Amino acid sequence: MSNANENLLSMLEIQTRYGVSEKEFGEKAREFQIPIHSSGKYKEKVLDQYFTPLERDVYESKVLAISNQKGGEGKTTISLYLTEALSKDAKVLLIDWDPQANASKLLLESVGSSIFECLGYRNSQKRSVRSILHTINPNFDFAPSSISLANLTTPYELGDFSLLKDALKPLRSAYEYIIVDCPPSLGLGLENAFIAADYVLVPIQTRLFSVQGLQDLFATYQKIRSKGNPHLLLLGAILNQYEESRALSGLSVGIKKYFPVFDTIVPRRESIPQSQAKRKMLAGCDKVSRNTFYQLAKEVREKIDVEEE
Repeated sequence: MSNANENLLSMLEIQTRYGVSEKEFGEKAREFQIPIHSSGKYKEKVLDQYFTPLERDVYESKVLAISNQKGGEGKTTISLYLTEALSKDAKVLLIDWDPQANASKLLLESVGSSIFECLGYRNSQKRSVRSILHTINPNFDFAPSSISLANLTTPYELGDFSLLKDALKPLRSAYEYIIVDCPPSLGLGLENAFIAADYVLVPIQTRLFSVQGLQDLFATYQKIRSKGNPHLLLLGAILNQYEESRALSGLSVGIKKYFPVFDTIVPRRESIPQSQAKRKMLAGCDKVSRNTFYQLAKEVREKIDVEEE
């Protein structure tokens, strides 16, 4: 007689627990003739004889969408350096979700397969995200983008709004943080990011015209929160490329109409673009810049901890 207390695993749970793709599991299951339960699931105690559970599957990722519909606000820089700073103490995955693929060009000599191939958009063949990852440092993994992501424009079916969320599910227990570098536009790509995310961070250059358009971004956030992801929270706006100026003293007041503002401010420093040109990341930045991003990572962790209390 079957024990009612036996733990049965679905395919998604198998991928998460053992870090294997559906194809890899299928090949092993056929090779070892692993029995399948009448429910279509597999017994955990049987699978443990053939597969090694991931030691790091204790995490439940916090997914952060770095977003601003306006280009040139520093989304990619914030995404890259925040990920690297967080990876000092945590396992982090960065997703390049922008068809311009600037993060991918900076981090990789050649991209190869991209996140678009992991979506199954319009019934295309779907790869696992794990199969396209690149390791930047022991705690920093990266999923590249390509121009193909520009094809994600109009929904083909209802599930197209959660393509990214579904693709990331097998990885949600493998990382403490997942950072999504969003495209500088509204539409299906941004909606996917917001549905997949737990939190939204908004980089804003400290120029008056950068505040324009925040209302549209906030409206998208409200729409996704009301219809697709009620748990999505605004973690805050990050003032970027800041230069001391009396004219900017009231800037954060305008921003606070829509978003809370981080205490950490990212100053304009020449070492940041110089570091990117040399592909050195934080190691190529000056001490002020490095400390700023470590402080930003600390504040991000603290804000998330407060939200989850």
